[in-house]
Amino acid sequence: MKQIRHRYTSHKHGNHKQGSSKLKENRKISYLALIIIGILIIVLVGDIIGAVMYLRQSPEMKANLMHYIATGDSLSFLQIFWQQFLYQLTIWAMGLTIIGNIVNLFLIFARGVSAGFNLAFLVQEVGSFGSIWAIIFWLAQYILILFTTILSVYFSFRFAYLVIKSLIKKKYSLIKTHAKLYVMQFLFILVLIMVTSMFTAVTTPIIQNQISEDVTTSEM
Repeated sequence: MKQIRHRYTSHKHGNHKQGSSKLKENRKISYLALIIIGILIIVLVGDIIGAVMYLRQSPEMKANLMHYIATGDSLSFLQIFWQQFLYQLTIWAMGLTIIGNIVNLFLIFARGVSAGFNLAFLVQEVGSFGSIWAIIFWLAQYILILFTTILSVYFSFRFAYLVIKSLIKKKYSLIKTHAKLYVMQFLFILVLIMVTSMFTAVTTPIIQNQISEDVTTSEM
């Protein structure tokens, strides 16, 4: 009889552990989903505002903008690379503090406004077949940057949250575990940032050259 009770209690305890582990996994997924949805909403609002800002520009302003992009000095590969690299690294670093996360929201919103403005410009002003590839390259850039940004914000925010939680509960031993995981995540994000920066640095001159060709063709 005692053996039966022991088996029953151990089985019940095992089910309780499985249930709690599943609950923790569901919470992690829900936190990630909330962060992704929040960032996408901010980006979408910025995209809409940026597109409206461009569409409300006068024809003279649009023509001047297209001429400036086509004839202006283009950035070098290293300049574009470091510009994108430092932007993503700033997003990652700021996510470690509460104030930094608030600043990140404004940076993400500003990137959305810029993206909406650029997309409206490419769609309305650039109309040749070659420019379709410019739009595709630009969209690939934007999606890759957005993906990297979401992961950067999530990983850094999660690390800061877990450290604060461990300090409040006085579980100092967990901080070392979180730090090891943080280092692994940081290395992964660092590689992803480098890939994003490389892709941006390679495709940006292609987009600029295509716009220059379209301007030259329209002026002939």
